Amino acid sequence: MTRAPLIAVVSPKGGNGKTTVSSNLAISLARRGPATIADLDVHFGDVEYALRMRPVHRLDDIVEQAAKGANTESLISMLSPHPSGLDVLCAPNDPVAADRLDPAAVFDAIDRLAEAGRPMVLDTAGGISDYSLGALDRATHIVLVAGTDVPSIQAGRKLLDTMRALDMPLDRVHLVVNRANAQTGLGPDDVEQVLGLSAALLVPDHPSLAAGMNAGTPVTESSPRSTIADGFNEFADDLLGIEPGPRRRFAILRQGDRR
Repeated sequence: MTRAPLIAVVSPKGGNGKTTVSSNLAISLARRGPATIADLDVHFGDVEYALRMRPVHRLDDIVEQAAKGANTESLISMLSPHPSGLDVLCAPNDPVAADRLDPAAVFDAIDRLAEAGRPMVLDTAGGISDYSLGALDRATHIVLVAGTDVPSIQAGRKLLDTMRALDMPLDRVHLVVNRANAQTGLGPDDVEQVLGLSAALLVPDHPSLAAGMNAGTPVTESSPRSTIADGFNEFADDLLGIEPGPRRRFAILRQGDRR
């Protein structure tokens, strides 16, 4: 690799599980070396709850310091450490503070952090905003999270159409189907057909995922040897350019593993 991956996790429809995917993926990356996750859902971000963080500094603090000329090392020192080794940049504490942010200044700080050369996950808000577009524009990898329901699939299609209209290359896009085994009448094959993408990862509808998010301990942290965690770990290896081993990420659905 010539550049550390900058991974934008996006979905134009809220409630598809972006933060579940982002937090689990970020911990998988951190198991390979230093990595960062930044919450760009500036008004209602919940990465801090997903990872049970109590940050001293938040996105607005780092943006302020970056505007004053702080260097990359100083900004990294303001990130919140997670027990997995992951560094976390949480969203502002309230919507009022978020309203004061200028997206250009936010991405100046993100670009400064990216200069450290470590993998970074950008968790975005639902919809298409200046923050999601900025993340898409910078990302070396775009993780599109979709569910197996019509609104989610159609929202994903509209996002891809928007990217085409803006001449953004679609070869950066990796499809993740969340709740892939939910009994909705649609399956991963339907999602792939409508979006024109093959799924890189199928995430099951499994109690351990919701329980982990509620407890602030994602599956890749709480159950690192589980088959679900294996899927995220393999996906992280792909994004890092590490030679993959035997493929098991589809086994979480096909073989009915309940771990």
